[in-house]
Amino acid sequence: MILVVIVFIFVYNIDMENLEKEIYDLIIVGGGPCGLSASVYAGRSNLKTLVIEEYACGGQILNTYEIKNYPGFENISGPELADKMEKQSKALGVLFKYEKVVDFDFSQKIKIVKTQKNEYLAKAIILSLGASPRKLGLERETELTGKGVSYCAICDGGFFKNKTVAVVGGGNSAMEDAPYLTNLASKTYLINRSEKFRAMQSLVDNMENLRSQGKINLVQNSVVTKLNGENKLESIDVKNTQTGEIQTIAVDGLFIEIGRVPNTNFLADKITLDEYGYIVTDSNLMTSVNGVFAGGDVIKKSLRQIVTASSDGAICATNAQNYLQTFEK
Repeated sequence: MILVVIVFIFVYNIDMENLEKEIYDLIIVGGGPCGLSASVYAGRSNLKTLVIEEYACGGQILNTYEIKNYPGFENISGPELADKMEKQSKALGVLFKYEKVVDFDFSQKIKIVKTQKNEYLAKAIILSLGASPRKLGLERETELTGKGVSYCAICDGGFFKNKTVAVVGGGNSAMEDAPYLTNLASKTYLINRSEKFRAMQSLVDNMENLRSQGKINLVQNSVVTKLNGENKLESIDVKNTQTGEIQTIAVDGLFIEIGRVPNTNFLADKITLDEYGYIVTDSNLMTSVNGVFAGGDVIKKSLRQIVTASSDGAICATNAQNYLQTFEK
């Protein structure tokens, strides 16, 4: 009898603890353009909203020094735009927590977001988890990261003033990083696996202009096959994809910009992902779990820009509000 009473008290205390936890209308996981845009729409709809971001709001745009294609701003830096978005959300009463999310529980109507510090409850969730840099997959790449190998020119470019650097990639990020580094480095290489570029034409034109001035050394039809150096990066081996010829280029820094991988590796058993790890959604950006929405770099899309991520956030928040209207029914 005593044992039964003890068990009852234990269970009762757990239930009371869960009942006492605050339940948000909406939790947005990730403070990039998608998450911040969603928070603005949620705040304007008077939803009790919490944004959980691990580091600082802005996501990848914090690494962008110049933005010229976001409506309303002829020229603005990524950090400036992120700051404006965050302040707008906070002015609408949206709450922010800066914690690392480690797990989710979508098994019940009330969803649980688990961080390293706390557990948060919500009726609806928006996943704007962003993406991480894709690696070359070379031996010693991880070991030399921070010792010459970098995935962020804005973050680390200052360490290579008057030194020789190389950028790998042919997309928008690579075409932004190479010109930026010419203002710091004494010599800048741009290495692309083909003769075609995936970047916007305006960025390609700018790169070609700098190339004609001798500020960028273009290495086409080539891939990096080896990283050389003991305690720091000293050179790279570059293989021509057409001839097979390998040349060694002395560099102090290598900036890898070959795309991003969605941050969904711990969601595989919770919602439906496609073969590339992107979250599968319907036309309303709802995932395979009712009440859980996703947008930005974690979903498959043809264009990945700040404006499209912001659009995703607006769609997610609007449809989350529609979902919440039927929540109690």
